[in-house]
Amino acid sequence: MSLTTTKSIALNGKSTVDGKQIATFSTVVSTGLSYTSVSTQITDQDLYEKNKATVRKDRNDFQTVADNLTDSLESESAKGTEQII
Repeated sequence: MSLTTTKSIALNGKSTVDGKQIATFSTVVSTGLSYTSVSTQITDQDLYEKNKATVRKDRNDFQTVADNLTDSLESESAKGTEQII
């Protein structure tokens, strides 16, 4: 037997307009995952309908942050592997 570990990070965000929350975003970023799925929860449907473009931009920005974090974890993992060899 040998120990295998993975590093996971929970990432959460929220979309607001004029201080009012419209949506939340969440994901778990982990080493070994090539794609990160983002969950979106609309918390105010009326505000969402009026601000779809803003919420969608926030969602896309959140996805970019998640992708960059995933890439960062993969880079750290590769460096760790190189050090072991």
